[in-house]
Amino acid sequence: MGIAASLLVTIIALCRRIVGQAEDITQALDGAREQTNVLFDLPSTNAAVGSIATDLRTVREGMEKG
Repeated sequence: MGIAASLLVTIIALCRRIVGQAEDITQALDGAREQTNVLFDLPSTNAAVGSIATDLRTVREGMEKG
């Protein structure tokens, strides 16, 4: 019975350690996600810059003609 109790205590201690490590990993991943969220806005930003550049080119060409 003593061996089983010792194994159970060891297993519980390891489980607690794993839970702590999992919480640390989760926090690190959440932080990484927050830091990289802005990258998901890049396609719309690039599209807006492209549209502005096209409009400016049109205006510049219009000014050169007139």
